[in-house]
Amino acid sequence: MVDPIHVFRDPRRHRHHPWRVFGTYRDWRLVWTDDLPDGQWGLTSFDERRVYLANGLDEAERRCTIAHETQHIVRGPCAPDRRMREELIIDRKVGRLLAPSIRWIGHALAWHQADHEKAAWELWVDDDTLAVRLSSLTPRERAYLDEQLATITI
Repeated sequence: MVDPIHVFRDPRRHRHHPWRVFGTYRDWRLVWTDDLPDGQWGLTSFDERRVYLANGLDEAERRCTIAHETQHIVRGPCAPDRRMREELIIDRKVGRLLAPSIRWIGHALAWHQADHEKAAWELWVDDDTLAVRLSSLTPRERAYLDEQLATITI
């Protein structure tokens, strides 16, 4: 019998593979660095056609960050006055790409009794990506998740 908790961590169950998507941009390079500002995990440089990722990220953080930076490549440069809006749009897109199934999210949260950190680990995303995904649920997704979380007994 398969341990139900490991079903979430099975990479074959994830349809979006951010590393493969980044790899399709053959003229872009990935650079690992210790020189990003504190708290910043990635940076896309359109002039250099490089994506910089911070050293020391865990697997989920790397996965979410490369997905985020690749969305910058997809969307192209934006005006400085639109930067915060662009970041929000990209964060929401990444949340939907990496945690598309409200069913998986509901099961992970129920299994871990609504512990977001543990649920994020099961979903193979970082805490921030799960938080953004949860903050942008559709009414139908919210209803499903409310129903799923009502099954938790503490």
